[in-house]
Amino acid sequence: MNVSAWGIVAAAGNAQRFGADKLSVPLADGKTVLRSACDALLAGGVEGLVIVGSPGPHHQLDALGSRLYAIVPGGSTRSESVAAGLAALPECAQLVAVHDAARPFVAPDLVQRLIDAANEFGAAVPVLPCVDTIIESADGGLIKSFDRAKMRRVQTPQVMRRELLQELLQEGSASDESSVLIALGHQVAAVTGDERNIKVTLQSDLPEPPRIFVSGSGFDVHRFDPERPLMLGGVLIPNEPGLAGHSDADVLLHALVDALLGAVGAGDIGEHFPPSEERWRGADSSLFVTAAMQELQRVGARLEHVDLTLIGEQPRLTPHKNHIREYLSELLKLPPTRINLKATTTEGLGFTGRGEGLAAQAIASLSLPADEER
Repeated sequence: MNVSAWGIVAAAGNAQRFGADKLSVPLADGKTVLRSACDALLAGGVEGLVIVGSPGPHHQLDALGSRLYAIVPGGSTRSESVAAGLAALPECAQLVAVHDAARPFVAPDLVQRLIDAANEFGAAVPVLPCVDTIIESADGGLIKSFDRAKMRRVQTPQVMRRELLQELLQEGSASDESSVLIALGHQVAAVTGDERNIKVTLQSDLPEPPRIFVSGSGFDVHRFDPERPLMLGGVLIPNEPGLAGHSDADVLLHALVDALLGAVGAGDIGEHFPPSEERWRGADSSLFVTAAMQELQRVGARLEHVDLTLIGEQPRLTPHKNHIREYLSELLKLPPTRINLKATTTEGLGFTGRGEGLAAQAIASLSLPADEER
């Protein structure tokens, strides 16, 4: 007679390699890593869960309702944590699924297949073939190679009868329940696992959440001032008249700052760096760009591309393009291939056509988390 399974979710790790509480990270559907792991077990036929660890409200466990049977503190080893979970299970739990909380992508179908196999054989484990060569090493050298055709990668959940779990826990610490069962001479059914059922260890293991693309535009104008140096795109242009302004009057960078701020709805350069403030007199405009980039970072925006246009009869931009692009690449932390720089004239029309000053336009393309609320 088949018996139903109960789950122990091991959630007591410290996530040192991840660098943050990975179990509270939301996935694409908005569910946290921990909740997704729990939901998959329940959808796969597990009756109820005991979570071993110290989750909080930010892990979204309220959504599990009465099927979350208990939360108990973890131990100093995996075996101690699993033992604590086992002790908290109700007596009716005769089949136990032990699952890593950091495996949120386990398919409910895999959980069901494991339960069915454990009912038949006493214990069942999801495994995958090894695609890489396996070699044992010690003291910096290679010792022994293994036939990868016989090797298997082990996943969780690992499902077994309660008495088998109790027996293996008496053997002491182990990072994997199935290996102890095999060492004790018990049969363990190998169920084909799922490549998507990865254990989240590094931040790169998580798929990037959906992003939306936005853009911002900027425009700036400055008249010529022969008494000042000419700064364009953060680069000193020699032997050319400079531009008048409260700061260094870098018309290209000022337009760029407005484009960056506009893309994230953060106002304009005048609001952040008003010309009425003495501290900005003669300031290097790259400071304004850096501040705008920090605003992007604050809201989770990522700069994807910038397109800058200088408007005026002089100077010739071509000799300086590469230098400006290289400088902007470093300033924006953006590959030079994503920075477009061009110049045009107004065919003698208007103040730029009369040689009275320069204008610049900028377009910044950004991506933002799709669910970002600023």
